[in-house]
Amino acid sequence: MNTAIPAIAPQVVPPRETPLTQPRNIWIGPAGWSYTDWRGIVYPSYPHGSGKELETVAELFDVVEINTSFYRPLRPEVSRVWLRKCAVNPRFRFTAKLYRRFTHERDASAAEERGFKEGIAPLMEAGKLGALLLQFPWSFKNAPENRQYLAGLLLRFHDYPLVVEIRHASWVISGVMAGNKPDVLKLLEEYRAGFCNLDQPVIGRSLAPTENVTAPIGYVRLHGRNYASWFAESGGVDLR
Repeated sequence: MNTAIPAIAPQVVPPRETPLTQPRNIWIGPAGWSYTDWRGIVYPSYPHGSGKELETVAELFDVVEINTSFYRPLRPEVSRVWLRKCAVNPRFRFTAKLYRRFTHERDASAAEERGFKEGIAPLMEAGKLGALLLQFPWSFKNAPENRQYLAGLLLRFHDYPLVVEIRHASWVISGVMAGNKPDVLKLLEEYRAGFCNLDQPVIGRSLAPTENVTAPIGYVRLHGRNYASWFAESGGVDLR
């Protein structure tokens, strides 16, 4: 099978360095910070809308992954509020998921791209955006049109510290079986984009655990291993 990636990017501008690229530094944190079952365990039962949950998470961890940016672009004023909330920990950083219109529907407009970039601009300007996570679904398989799309998306967001999450084994298995580095890893290295290593249930053609490093930023996401509930619509994060 021919897995060559079509040439698309003439000159790749390396993203600015972020604190997550410093040698021998490890940041550990959760995905999101506002969960009802955390009340009274991770943090007290704060009044709804107080925003104190983020302050507490910033005291306990050094990084948090923003989930809401996956569902809708952030508003710049919201990003600024979050920056103030995490000021308690100077080391604290955010990572943010790219809006799903880019990774799942894959039909985002130029206006949506501008809006998304404007929303995370305060985090970038403050040096608090550790990574922008391009999280693709399991259905995003290694095919010519998908390789082309990924290369184009990396080019559109090359000014950011990027990490790519792919879940289907087709992206790496052909190269490994041939004794070569998979083409997707070469592409990520070219753009200095990190590879998101996953701990997830290996079901069918799901990507098995990896330890790939393609950029100064290494990224690991722990999805859970509850095989029985992984694809259940009513499963939710608790059962996974």
